[in-house]
Amino acid sequence: MKENHNILNLPRDLVEDLQTGRRIKTKSQGWFDIASIEEVQWRSVKIGPFTTKEDGQYYTNSVGLIKNSEAYDDCPEILVWLPRLGLYGTWDSSHDELHTFPNQTWTSMKSNLVPFIEAQWGSYKGNNKVKHETLESANTYAEAFDFIPYNLKETVKNIPDKRLTEFLKKYETAILRHPDIYALDDAYFALAESYFRLGQNDSEGEKNWKEKFLQILSYYPEGRFHHERAAAEMYVWASPEFGLEVFKNLLEKDKRQPEYAGGADLVSALLIHHPDWRKSILELSKVKENTIGVLRSSEVAKRRALTSGDSLNVKLKQNAKAMEAVTELISQIDEIVLSVASGEFSDQDVHISRHKKVADRIAQGWEYLRKKKYSKVEELLGSIFADYEHDAEALFLEARFFWLRSDSPEEGMKRAEKNLLLAAKGDLVGRSRLHNLIGCALDEMGKLKEAIEPFKKAEELSPKDSIYSANLAEIHWKLENKTLAVRYAKKAKNMGDKSPIVETILKDTAIKS
Repeated sequence: MKENHNILNLPRDLVEDLQTGRRIKTKSQGWFDIASIEEVQWRSVKIGPFTTKEDGQYYTNSVGLIKNSEAYDDCPEILVWLPRLGLYGTWDSSHDELHTFPNQTWTSMKSNLVPFIEAQWGSYKGNNKVKHETLESANTYAEAFDFIPYNLKETVKNIPDKRLTEFLKKYETAILRHPDIYALDDAYFALAESYFRLGQNDSEGEKNWKEKFLQILSYYPEGRFHHERAAAEMYVWASPEFGLEVFKNLLEKDKRQPEYAGGADLVSALLIHHPDWRKSILELSKVKENTIGVLRSSEVAKRRALTSGDSLNVKLKQNAKAMEAVTELISQIDEIVLSVASGEFSDQDVHISRHKKVADRIAQGWEYLRKKKYSKVEELLGSIFADYEHDAEALFLEARFFWLRSDSPEEGMKRAEKNLLLAAKGDLVGRSRLHNLIGCALDEMGKLKEAIEPFKKAEELSPKDSIYSANLAEIHWKLENKTLAVRYAKKAKNMGDKSPIVETILKDTAIKS
């Protein structure tokens, strides 16, 4: 349990004196506001390691007496009461050094706190210098410190279930003495995972393990928890309500790509263990600010289930009811996106939802084109455009179809230019491919300089696709502009391109240089 701070009895003279706060001014470090007794900070300080063999640090509880300061941010322990040592001190958070003031009481200190505040910097120049001791080890006050190793998260990950109880006996009590400490992120997570794994194998004690799990999550400093992805299944195990709440908070915290920060994992875990909670996830998506985040999280969850071998993804793939639920969820949220007034969602988001309705037919169209079944291609394109006439990937397929059927790059180019006028603004991938087709056609027609501009437009629309940088490298190589050819070849190579032309350019220029 969290330490009951009421039992960490504060000295009576300190309590009586700090009924109100006050400002202390120093010559070298600016002003410091002493906290009132209601404002003191119950935390912990850490020291060490003191030898190369110590793979961790020593922690002891502390009561920070500084509310604010002119030169330092969150440093209440610049003046601190150490209840387990029974001493006052000052903690240097930059170097994890603790300086204590032996034989001092608040009564003996309070008339002039400046030398105590400045002790860690050695900057006090007055006549009332005070003696302080810098702890060079934790041995003198061994019972007052808890040694907590680094990387306990990885330690637990590699421990078999049968040894988790032994792990808890060794570290649990020590860790639970120190809530709200940034440096103990891994230690808190190690306890959380231990409770989760033990609870899964203990049906009789599962309720207790769930309570302990939820308790340790409260130890994280506010706004500092970032394990949504790694702990997704744990949250849902503790309670589906809690798992959904974590997902909701993640959507608010990470508005750009919540699906990769744990959103997809939370959707997977909820649907694996509670498929009926699809309705609750759907309700969450009806809030406009959440719609796209929930949709992308659901899409990534399904895609990973079909392509990834990670444990959670395999569980989703093997759970027919959960796969059915995520598929239905995606379809329902797509309908939300497509049913609202224009401008409510971005052009790109609207396109993605519309494109799903024709994506399979576009893929089939390319298969027919490869086999030169032109009548089938034409038939499919008619069907696609009846549902979504502005799909740029379908328009790209059509332009390529015109090229191959007529055996004329010029015909393909003309159709691509016409289709760009129809293409959805949000279809960046398809628009890139149309520009690229125009560049390729001009290249085929021997109009090398004219091909540069459409290749550039393709690259601007899809800067992460290496093919467009590779095409620019090739066109500049043909124009004998080796400087630009190498620049674009290196860019393509850095994005993972392995095309022969890129390798040729880089190899040839490397030899000659």
